[in-house]
This record gives sequence, C-alpha cells and structure tokens, in this order.
Amino acid sequence: MATAEIIAEHEFTVDKLETLFKRAFFSTSIDSDGDVVVQTDGPRVCVIIKKDKKLLKFMSIYGVKTHARLEAKHALANKLNDDYIFARFSIPDSRSDVLVADYYLPFEGGIPEFQVVAVVRLFSRVVPGAIRACDTNDLVE
Repeated sequence: MATAEIIAEHEFTVDKLETLFKRAFFSTSIDSDGDVVVQTDGPRVCVIIKKDKKLLKFMSIYGVKTHARLEAKHALANKLNDDYIFARFSIPDSRSDVLVADYYLPFEGGIPEFQVVAVVRLFSRVVPGAIRACDTNDLVE
C-alpha cells in the first residue's frame, strides 16, 4: 500500500503550494498579495494561507451585474448557500458587483498533499455548477 505524502503544519508556504499544484499539472501564479492563484479548467482559484488560524482558504470571485437589485444578489447568495454546502457564497458589503465563493481547509497537524489538490479540483467543479443551477436571473457575468 502506498503512503500519502503529508504536508506538515510548518511546511505550508506559497512556494510549497505552488510546487504542489504544478506537480498536479495546474498553471499557477502569485498575485500581488503573495497568494497562489491556480488556473483550473473552470475558475481561477486563489489559495490563501492563514497561518495564524491554520487554515487554507480557497476562493473564486465572479462578476455580478451592477444594475441588478441588491436584494436579488443577496437572494442568489442565500439560495447558493441553502442548496450547496461545500462552499460559502457572499456578496460583500464593500463590493456589491461581485459574488465570492470560498472554502476553508484546516491544516493543523498536517494534511495529505492529495487532499489539497482534491479540494481545488472539487471547488472548481462545484462552484460553477452551483452558480449555473441557481442563477436563474442571469446575475453572474
């Protein structure tokens, strides 16, 4: 039986994550905040290391029609959150022209490499699929 490669808690760095995603055949870049951006077959997924909380944050941002009523945007985020429990969806108070999808993965004590890659793959399928299924008013651009 093959053993899983574990990323120890202290090993979570931008360089480590970028190398891991490149080994899994993803294109990556580092954004202006120093976070890893993974280009999937679907959305770009930003992976942020929250060392103080021992969490990885996976996040994608979608444009939302600016002329749409705020109530309709919130209704969409609420429907997404009610129907899909894998990711959290929100319309930020400061930017009502975007829909943010995020997911947090704890890494306290270390986690297998494959789990980090699997989350990106699942996130990049579930989030766009959820939006397609719930956005009956074509709010997401």
